Parts: sequence; structure tokens; C-alpha cells
Amino acid sequence: MNKLVQSAVVFVVFIEVVKCGRYVTLKDQADAREADSDEERHVFEPTDEQPAMKITRVLDIGDNHKAWVIDNAIRHEDYAAFTEVVKSGDSDFVFAHQNYSKENKDWNFGSAPWVSKFSKDVMEKTVVWNNIKPMVEESLGKKVKVSYTEVNLLRALDAIPPQQSKFCGKNHFVLTFFLTDIFKLNSYGQLSFYAMSRNPNMSNESRLEVTETVHPHGFRATLWPACHTVLFRAPSVNFFQHLMLLHVVMTTDMESNEELITPASVAIPRSEFVEQFGSFKFTNKDAGRKINYEQCLHRSFYDRIETRPIHIFDDLFTVDELEAWRSHIWKYNAMVNGFDSEPSEGHDNVQWMAAMDVDRFISTGMWPRLQGVLKFISNKTDWYPYDVALNYVRTADHTRIHPDAEFHQDEFTLLLYLSEGLTPNEYGETTWVVMKKDDGVLGYIGRGGEVYETIAAVAPKFGRLVVFKNNIEHAAHPPSINFLGCRYSFAVKVGLNKRLAFIKRVYERMEGVEMNEKMQRLNRQFMSGMQDDPTVSKITTDQLVQLFQKVTAKRDKQAAEAHQQVFDSAVQSL
Repeated sequence: MNKLVQSAVVFVVFIEVVKCGRYVTLKDQADAREADSDEERHVFEPTDEQPAMKITRVLDIGDNHKAWVIDNAIRHEDYAAFTEVVKSGDSDFVFAHQNYSKENKDWNFGSAPWVSKFSKDVMEKTVVWNNIKPMVEESLGKKVKVSYTEVNLLRALDAIPPQQSKFCGKNHFVLTFFLTDIFKLNSYGQLSFYAMSRNPNMSNESRLEVTETVHPHGFRATLWPACHTVLFRAPSVNFFQHLMLLHVVMTTDMESNEELITPASVAIPRSEFVEQFGSFKFTNKDAGRKINYEQCLHRSFYDRIETRPIHIFDDLFTVDELEAWRSHIWKYNAMVNGFDSEPSEGHDNVQWMAAMDVDRFISTGMWPRLQGVLKFISNKTDWYPYDVALNYVRTADHTRIHPDAEFHQDEFTLLLYLSEGLTPNEYGETTWVVMKKDDGVLGYIGRGGEVYETIAAVAPKFGRLVVFKNNIEHAAHPPSINFLGCRYSFAVKVGLNKRLAFIKRVYERMEGVEMNEKMQRLNRQFMSGMQDDPTVSKITTDQLVQLFQKVTAKRDKQAAEAHQQVFDSAVQSL
């Protein structure tokens, strides 16, 4: 009897594994039941023969509404080009939660944090839209036209409640594409529909209840009524990239010219704002006041050999000045860098930043203020910026220890903290560290196991400025999960003079640009410092400026050609 029961239990478990499936193929055709970790699994691996596009589920989502799940909505051969076209606006993502405040409820709570308007005209030209449009119209029983398209990016721990969509409108429907094909079985990210329901065992009041849920697949789209209550769930904490969603808002009113108002739709395009960036000036009455840097210097730290300083300044700016500058640079929008799983501390792994035009920054009212600080701490006046950016760090980010410069380079980084409301309980510190000699741990763990000692930690107080020798390794820490906003730090990296700043700009700009052997050799010389001394180098500073402009033009041309090639691929079948 015991043997019979034991066999039955084993039989039931086996049936469950086979019947449920895994939506994956396994490395080396390994048995799913023997896969010990997610690293052993590939997700959404395309098959040689893709099934035809079809509606696999028609959902009753409550309130007499229906939703349609369309699988294979994107052909495998179209997927790469289509997603690249959609992502081509990476530099124009708007952080919808930028007005976050613990007291102010009007900060787009519930919206995806990162949003970008995507051209509906481009969408209508894509192969993907023209393939799926007949199925959409057949499902709705009406003709449709695209009225608005938007890209959303979700990250682990994004706090988004079930709510009526911002795309709600009469005769509006939304077709949502899941454009992340590396999701694993337990990466979450589902789309859930809700309706009001009453459970007398819990309460006599009606409350939202889940009616249907759709799992994200890389080639899947879901058609749903725009005014229904929905929730796009954030990915799980073991998924380090973003979940990308493309919302195509349609109307069945073919005469409608209604324009949707969203944080993305009202944003100034990056290309337009760049022209305005350098015009910023502080306009408060005391903007020209004389600043006592000695009184504003809060504290100084030094590394273990006491030659590399970390200076902390408070009260250099008024609240009005800080808010004016932050509002100005927010308009630059941001670009995304994917999470890098490389274990070594080669770079900061900041996933969101707005890189700004250095030459236009020099014309702003902020640069003279920073020049005054640099003169105070170094007694030198030739400092020149080579990198200017606003860094966005949020709860789920995993930033890394890194230096901004090589050990032989004499440079400073200036960090201006621009987040209001961060308390000590919500973290967000910047730490500076020095590496210790290998004590046996590094040899055992390998790269990423280096041993460090912290020499300084600074809280990101609103308006605080930290100036430090940037070959000291450091890291920005994300805020705690109690802080729903963003940790902003405005960073300016400066070289000892204009020549050294342009050398740095040239070899950093050369990254990713196709170079001949001569240019590659010159690039190595720039990086090693062989061209730093103007009395030895045959290259003048003016020639460096010209070379930077030339390399920039070449990079932009290559990027434009690559984008055009991808765009042509996405629309070639029309």
C-alpha cells in the first residue's frame, strides 16, 4: 500500500511538470527538472518555424469589457529592427516622477517612471503595425487609427497601483506590446485587469479585484479598452534590466483629432532644449552676492596618503537657485544604459543619466559659481569641464565602486545633490574608498572581490556640493525602498586646463567610432598622457578642439546611418 501511494505521488508530480511547461529551451537540451539555476535557462528562444499570428485568449475583464491576447504579434525576423526603432528615442526619456514630494500628491504617482513619446507616423509605417492592424480591426469590429504611441520602461520596485489608464478616452483602445524578450519564468511584469467586486466575508464595501492577468512574452501584444482599470506590474528584483512596453493608443472615431496630454507628450524634445541650455542665468536678487567659501566648507577628508582631498560644502546656493537649476536641467531628459553584470569595478553602472553639452554649459550661470569653488580649494583658475551630466539613481539600482580618472591624472569631480526630502533613514550616500592589499579573499573570489576600506561617506543633503580628486574610487548608493523619488546628483568633471579637458573628451568620444590604425595609435597616446605636455606634443590645443569636432561628426554620422538602416529594415516590407 505504501509503495502504491508513493508511486502515485511521483506520477502526479511528473504530470504537473510536463503539463505546465516552462516557455523556455534549456542549454544543451538539459532536463527542466534538473536545471538548478536561472542561468541554465534561455527564455523565449525563437524556433526555426514561427507559428502564425493569432488571438490565443479572449478575456472577460469585467464591466462588460473584453481584452484580446495576440501571440506572435511580431515576427522573429522583424523583432530586432522594430525594437531598435522604438528605442531610438533613448535620449528623450522623461522621468515622470521628477516632482516627487512626500507632501505633494500631484507627482504622476501610478505612471510608469520612464516615458517617451514615440512617433505615431513612424508606427503606422512599420511592418509590425501593418501586419497586426487587420486583426485588431476584426476583433473590435471597427476601423481604427493610431492617435498616440508611447514607450514605458519599468524597473524592479517601481510602485504602481491599479488605476484607470492615462490613455482613457471615448472610443479609445490600447494595443500594448511587451518588448523584452529576456524575461524568465519568475520575472513578474504581468498585465492585470481589475473590476469592482464585493466579498461579504471581508467587507460590505466593493473593492478592486483582479479579473484576468496576462504574462509578458517577447512577441506578444494585448488589446484592451483604454478606460479599464489596469496594472502593469514591475519586474521582480532578480531582473536587473527594464521591462519595455509600447502602448499604441487607437480610436475607432475616424474623424477624431483629439490629442492626449501625458508627461511624455508635453516634454520638450532634447534637440530643441540643447539650443536653450546655455542661456541659463540665476535671476534671484542676491545672485551676485559674494560667497564666503571658508564658512561654507563643512568638512574635508583625505585619502590614506593625504594628498587627495574630498571637500564638502553647504549653503553655497539658495533654495531658489537650486530649484531653478534643477528645473532647467530636468528638461534635458535622460538616456538609459542597460545593467552591466560584469563583476569588476570598471564603471559606475548608473543606468539613467542626462549627458549635457559641455561647451554650452560654460555659458550658463552655474559654471562661474563652480569656478569660484575650484579656485578656493586649489588656487588655480584654468580648470575646464570635460563631462557634465545629471545622474538619476533609484531604489532598485546597483551602482558600483569606480574612479572617474586614471591615477596619474590631476582632475576634480564636483557633485551637487538636488533631491529634496532624503533623510538619513533613506540612505543615498556617496562613499569614497581605497583598495587594501590582497588578504587572500581576492585570490579566492576573483574579480569583483577586491577588498576596500571606506575613507569618507557623505549624505546627499539638498544643495550640498562635494568636490574631490576623482581618481579616488567612489560609489553612489541608491536610496532605500521607503523613498519613492529619485536621488539626483549633478556631476561636473574638470581637467587641469582646456588642453587636458579636450584630450579627455577626444579619447572618450573615440569609443565606439571606427578608427584607422593611425587614429588608434593616437588614441592610445591620449589615454596614456603622452600628448599632455604642449611643449612636447606637436598637437596644439586648437587642433585638439578641431579633432574633437571631427570625431563627434564622424560618430554622429555613423549613428545616423545605423539608425536609418534599422528604420529601413523595419518598414521594408510595406
